[in-house]
Amino acid sequence: MNDDELRQQALDACHGLAAYGLGSGIGGHISLRVPGKELYWTNALDRTFEEMRLEDIVLLDFDGNPVKSDRPISPGIGFHQGIYKLRPDVGAIVHTHGYWITAQSAYGRPLRNLHNLATYFHNATAIAPDDEIESIAPAMKQGDNAIIIPWHGAITMGPSMVEAAALHVTFDYAARLDVQVPADVPLMPEDHARTIQGLLAKANYLKLTWDLMKRKAARGHNGEVVVPQVAA
Repeated sequence: MNDDELRQQALDACHGLAAYGLGSGIGGHISLRVPGKELYWTNALDRTFEEMRLEDIVLLDFDGNPVKSDRPISPGIGFHQGIYKLRPDVGAIVHTHGYWITAQSAYGRPLRNLHNLATYFHNATAIAPDDEIESIAPAMKQGDNAIIIPWHGAITMGPSMVEAAALHVTFDYAARLDVQVPADVPLMPEDHARTIQGLLAKANYLKLTWDLMKRKAARGHNGEVVVPQVAA
């Protein structure tokens, strides 16, 4: 993809997350690596995902400095370039303080395997004490696709924004279950979890979820903002 396409995909991610109720407050951020360069696209701090416009998607270098922009950027943006430097396989990152995600993060542990979709994060989740890359780096292993920051929120990541954003709304769903289901409920057996992981990969679930995110965002956009379409 060229820069215009990358920038548009970053905006699509903001709007798709907003449609799922993950973008009503200031503070979340997404990023999309520019292939072959130490640059990435991210969102400005002063607008919510719901309000985001193309001009609110700005380019940063791997030192966290805006390129030809004076827009305010989150002071907590540093882990994005930190992860990109450590994980060449990661092409996109999403971080929010979604209600259910934040509630689950207070437990300071990975999601329980309570549903098929939770298996995406089984043995693929790091727990970092804060959002500084110095804390994330020793906690994160190769292949992890999620990072939980206790009492804060969560990060998801993938080779493209398709995976990173779709994993984030999936994490939010699994977190809602985790928070509400009692502690003594039996967990999915390990062999069953591995079978489900294989089935989800064959079903191309993350790409289909990304497409759904874009459809929801388009339906929810009233010409000014994306109105969340959150299930009760």
